[in-house]
Amino acid sequence: MQRNNGPEQGKKAFTPRSIRRVLIVCEDTKSSCYYFESFPYNKSLVELKILGTGSNTDSLMTEAIRLKNEAYQHKRPYSKVWVVFDRDSFPKSNYSRAFDLARAHSEVEACWSNECFELWYLLHFQYQNAAIGREAINRKLSKLLGATYNKADKTIYSKLTELQPIALKNAKKLAFEMQHYDNPSTKVHELVDELNSHNQLK
Repeated sequence: MQRNNGPEQGKKAFTPRSIRRVLIVCEDTKSSCYYFESFPYNKSLVELKILGTGSNTDSLMTEAIRLKNEAYQHKRPYSKVWVVFDRDSFPKSNYSRAFDLARAHSEVEACWSNECFELWYLLHFQYQNAAIGREAINRKLSKLLGATYNKADKTIYSKLTELQPIALKNAKKLAFEMQHYDNPSTKVHELVDELNSHNQLK
């Protein structure tokens, strides 16, 4: 009897590709969640889960780490966990602890905005390296968008997508000048780069 030693000569064995599992844990339940949910990606190769918790800084990071560990215990580990939070007016100690927690877990990335997530939206229109607060950013956005800015706007991604290359350029330039404790500063561009790469997977 002829033994079957594998695939026929000249044919490659089919090896299914593993799905990349990514978790995004957001401080708010509206603006950043709606924005990230709008990104296109290859669903056959990437499993993207986005959660809005209502927690902030270190408590948000603690919850994200818990979810990461829980997924690992269920043998469905995340390859990357992004934790999206604002500096706002939270105590400096809480804000700093969030970064300490992230550094202790290689799969976890702190995705901060100082002072708020809307800084990322503003960078679509202009470079901003002078300190600015949430209310001032919202006023600028309202003027630039031609309508009152609403953080519950589910169409914000489509409104800004053509300007995204400008935002990426501005955010990367800002990252060379500012640290996470500086106002303004953000790391949202790195998460956006990763989400864009998911849409290019084949």
